[in-house]
Amino acid sequence: MVMSEKSAKTHNHVSNRARNKSGGERKVVFKGFLDNPFRIQWPIVANNVQKAVLDTTVDLLSGIGDYRTSHNRKRTLAQQEESRKRRKQFEANADRLTVVSSETINVDNALPNTNLTTTLERPSVSKHLIVGINEVTKRLEQKVYAERVTRVTLHSCTDKSPSCSLAVILVCRSDINPPILVDHLPHLVAALNSLRPEQPVRLVPLQPGAETLLSQALGLRRAAVLGFDSDCPNLQPILKLLRNLPTLSATWLASSVPIVEKFVPTHVKQVRTSVPKDMKAEKQRRKEEKTLKKTKRRSTSNKISNRT
Repeated sequence: MVMSEKSAKTHNHVSNRARNKSGGERKVVFKGFLDNPFRIQWPIVANNVQKAVLDTTVDLLSGIGDYRTSHNRKRTLAQQEESRKRRKQFEANADRLTVVSSETINVDNALPNTNLTTTLERPSVSKHLIVGINEVTKRLEQKVYAERVTRVTLHSCTDKSPSCSLAVILVCRSDINPPILVDHLPHLVAALNSLRPEQPVRLVPLQPGAETLLSQALGLRRAAVLGFDSDCPNLQPILKLLRNLPTLSATWLASSVPIVEKFVPTHVKQVRTSVPKDMKAEKQRRKEEKTLKKTKRRSTSNKISNRT
């Protein structure tokens, strides 16, 4: 069998339970095992498409960061106003005032309410946007559950499906550490697409550094995963860029749909490890080590018993 060195992954992490292998010379061997056939790979997206999708998304999100900043400023001013009122009320109760002076009322009314009302209008895109790994995962799980319940109860999808459904999911996979945090997303997307092939969800991994641009556009510290609803305004330019993107699907999950049987090709993985060159000598060495440890334990227990 001819193996390609480019496809081999090297893991140099040493386990905490690994023993010191000082029992003679060792040789390199390859052990094969069958991979899980029910695996969903991430879609391969060209670099120019990733850049175009990122630029279009940043333009689509324009205004959300400014709105979030002004909204947070409004909330901060409202908290300051509430704190100021509570402090004045506490001082009035402490002094046991029976009559509220007009001066105090004027101070309360003189708060900068004009600053509280000068906020930006909420962008319409933000109503159709889901941000965060947990929120997108929760929405996908809800959609998969809803589609399965719909099939079991024998109702049409158009009657029972929620009003808004996911259309595009952008993942800053290269910026997430560890990447295992988003490894479940292809499986959830494939499950949803298999149950609802007429409205597929597009899963798009983005280029390195995309999270910084998206978080700045949203006015957030982190924005690793974004999800857009199908009824999001101005989403057609992004869908047009993804028209050639392969749709993730898992045929084994759509059991209620008659499909042609198709065998999954066998995928054998190779693990590079090492074994002793002389297995007989290695077994004898381990046996002698066990005997020596047992002798030491017995001598230690005898010393303790003699002392008592």
